[in-house]
Amino acid sequence: MLLLGHLAKVQGLKGEFILYPRTDSPESISTHEGLLLAPPSIDLSECGSLGHAKCVNVRSFRWHKGRPCMAFDQMPDRTAAEPFKGWSLWVPEASIELQGGESFRHDWIGCQVFVGSMLVGEVLGIDPSPGGYDMIRMKDMRPGRHGVRDIPYIKAWVAPDLQNRRILLDPPPGLLDVGIL
Repeated sequence: MLLLGHLAKVQGLKGEFILYPRTDSPESISTHEGLLLAPPSIDLSECGSLGHAKCVNVRSFRWHKGRPCMAFDQMPDRTAAEPFKGWSLWVPEASIELQGGESFRHDWIGCQVFVGSMLVGEVLGIDPSPGGYDMIRMKDMRPGRHGVRDIPYIKAWVAPDLQNRRILLDPPPGLLDVGIL
């Protein structure tokens, strides 16, 4: 399952939610089948029980003051929607169609990171940053080094080969040494 976003608050009387998206295109959420809402304490990315997850269908989508706003068929009004404030919106990975050059964040986890032919680390994850681009969290595996390095995902610096579980990194001088004392 893939996390699409979190229901921030109920907007108005029609049971609409402001969504904090975790996707680049929240307007496409209504095209996906098999959407699930789950309490924030349940992580559906792990294969396990769906627990208290609830199947939902998008009734409407619009933009409200620059933020995605959506309503579900199962919640006709504010009273029905209120208990789901803060819940997470999930979709089965199989219902997402990737375009050429796109990948899922979790496909990067465990990939080895190389600068030239030298192994420098292993990808622990990819997280969004306040700056608007993703940060690759890398376990530093260079001799005498330890810890985690955050590397901005800038296409000019990063060449993924996910099929072979390798990331070729061409960082500017000193990038991997930022934060080292």
